Amino acid sequence: MPQYICLHQQEHHLGNYSIVPLRYEDRFLIMKWRNEQIYHLRQNRPLTEDDQQRYFDNVVAKLFDNPQPDQILFSYLENDVCIGYGGLVHINWIDNNAEVSFIMDTRLEKECFATHWSNYLTMLKEVAFNDLGLHKIYTYAFDLRPHLYEVLESNGFTQEATLKEHCLFNGEYKDVVIHSLWNVSYQIVNYTDCSVEQQREILALRNDDRVRIWMVNPELISEESHFKFIDRLKNDVNRLYFAIYKKGMLVGTYNLTNEGDGVWERGIIADPSTQGTGQTEQWERLILHDLPKHGIKAVAAKVKLNNLRSIKYHEKLGYQEHGRDNDYLFFLLKLQ
Repeated sequence: MPQYICLHQQEHHLGNYSIVPLRYEDRFLIMKWRNEQIYHLRQNRPLTEDDQQRYFDNVVAKLFDNPQPDQILFSYLENDVCIGYGGLVHINWIDNNAEVSFIMDTRLEKECFATHWSNYLTMLKEVAFNDLGLHKIYTYAFDLRPHLYEVLESNGFTQEATLKEHCLFNGEYKDVVIHSLWNVSYQIVNYTDCSVEQQREILALRNDDRVRIWMVNPELISEESHFKFIDRLKNDVNRLYFAIYKKGMLVGTYNLTNEGDGVWERGIIADPSTQGTGQTEQWERLILHDLPKHGIKAVAAKVKLNNLRSIKYHEKLGYQEHGRDNDYLFFLLKLQ
């Protein structure tokens, strides 16, 4: 099997699924799927076997020995059987970004679309961010498959732009929708491990007027009360409090209280200056991903009924409404 000299790790695995450097033997399967799905691809006519052979001989074959190829392509396998292909294309090595490309066996699209896209993205992010150190990956999609956006957003991508009437399809101009994901490293620190100065920053964020307006308890907290609470946390097994940092700067806090039966109620504060950047979603997803390791089966949250932005945020993360009263909407996110 050929190898990319630009990659340290050639294969990535997720259960029975894997991505491996694009296999020559899969070329005509890929041609078949591309011709069947030409409607959403930047391909202006059906490919022939001669077309595909030339592409593999003249383009693909030269990618493996190039230290900075313009694309890195993989076969997507289930138990060593190719069921899709894609990779990073239009790689910009100066600005450290690349477009995500992926298609699967056409027969799998109806029933397994979300599963295979999610599997593939999980492995491709390891290539893009951990191996290549790219800053950003994005998708460029004709606005023909809205179900794709749900999958992208559930995997951390944010809709960045819409190019209005950008492509002609069946005599009608369609939008192009761009979703992006940034390589952002966050440090998640337990409150009890924070320094005194960090604790003061946490308290200042908690007491910010722009934050308190949406809180269940909007009262100001004194420094004395705050530090007494931190002392109690050291021996409290039913509470988890975290501070989230990006490049040394506090960007939010996250707390969990044990409600019993594996359900923990969650509270969250995001630095108002990061609103609209997608950062809060990114770091909350990191936390949620690790919670089952601590025996946490579900996360509960409540949001003021008039906080429409927060309601949409929770729905985007997969929280489900499970009740409401005159003031609050109650959400539950099952993790297992």
